[in-house]
Amino acid sequence: MKKMFVKIHGINDVNAFVQQARLDDGDILVSRGHYCIDGKSIMGMFSIDTSQGCTVEFPETEKDFENFLQKYVSD
Repeated sequence: MKKMFVKIHGINDVNAFVQQARLDDGDILVSRGHYCIDGKSIMGMFSIDTSQGCTVEFPETEKDFENFLQKYVSD
């Protein structure tokens, strides 16, 4: 699994993230603090504050998802 720290702001970005995650075959895990949720779950994604930053774990073979995440990588 590969990990990236990202900040996802706004409803539209969260929705786009979930739609992209659902296209991938592997597990997409999003964690913040003590919480770890399924990145393919819209309700789960709205249950944590992704705008403050979160860690996304995804299969290393998912290059399209990795490229998609680049726009959310925090400085």
